Amino acid sequence: MKHILTTTFCASSLILSACGGGGSDAPTPVVETSTADTQAPTFSGATVSAPTVGAITLAANATDNTQVTGYCFKASSVAPAATDACFQASSTQKVALAVPNVSYSVWAKDAAGNVSSALTVRGPCSAAGYAASDASSKPAVCVLTTLGEFVVELESSKAPTTSANFLKYVNDGFYANTVFHRVISNFMIQGGGFTSDLAQKVPTYAAIALEAPATTGLSNTKGTIAMARTSVLNSATSQFFINVVDNSFLDSSSGGYAAFGRVISGMDTTVEAIRNVPVKSNGSEMSLPNTLPLVQWAYQLK
Repeated sequence: MKHILTTTFCASSLILSACGGGGSDAPTPVVETSTADTQAPTFSGATVSAPTVGAITLAANATDNTQVTGYCFKASSVAPAATDACFQASSTQKVALAVPNVSYSVWAKDAAGNVSSALTVRGPCSAAGYAASDASSKPAVCVLTTLGEFVVELESSKAPTTSANFLKYVNDGFYANTVFHRVISNFMIQGGGFTSDLAQKVPTYAAIALEAPATTGLSNTKGTIAMARTSVLNSATSQFFINVVDNSFLDSSSGGYAAFGRVISGMDTTVEAIRNVPVKSNGSEMSLPNTLPLVQWAYQLK
């Protein structure tokens, strides 16, 4: 006869009687504990949209070990509490442009209420452009073109009418998508009046009275910005030019051309690049760029 050997296995170490175990050998139950989330979100960057009329859009990107639940944008460096009403789900916010241009701060928070350090966002002008503006005590305008950026400071005390007229066109967004349509490398670069298809834009405001160099003391030297006009003295509207050499002959005692500011950033780069674009005849002179340098936007920094 064959004998069938049977083996008894312990189904569970907790069934001590079935396995012959003693009470002192019972295992200690494991209690799971959770660690509070104390890690705040961190920023990977921010962007600023091209300015539209009176506004820009700020966008920030933050990451967290769990999840970013809100962003707070403020024109202040005072850190918000996690319960602050400024926090919103969207990582973008449209803000009105302020003059003088201000810095914006953004914070991110997570579900545990951890708030990040602030990220400073200023605007689409470059760090060099802001530095030049900050170093000047005068109104300043940042201009981005397809060949780079430049910043001009305006002589608002010496040429108040001309400066105010230029700023009205800037702040209305008039110069966006206009071109430098006249480039003479040993003279000046001119823009502010034509679109990329060479359609002339209708000026928004009436022509201004000439603030002549003899009155303002502002000469058409290299790097200055001045108003273009017709043969009529008081005919300047939106078109301007930048002198790329000294053109003191434009300071004519019979009227001349109204210089009203100076390029303080981008003269040796952007203005120089525009100055050297290849040109062709426009019917009267060799001054029409083969590829028109486009003004993408212009806005007042202060």
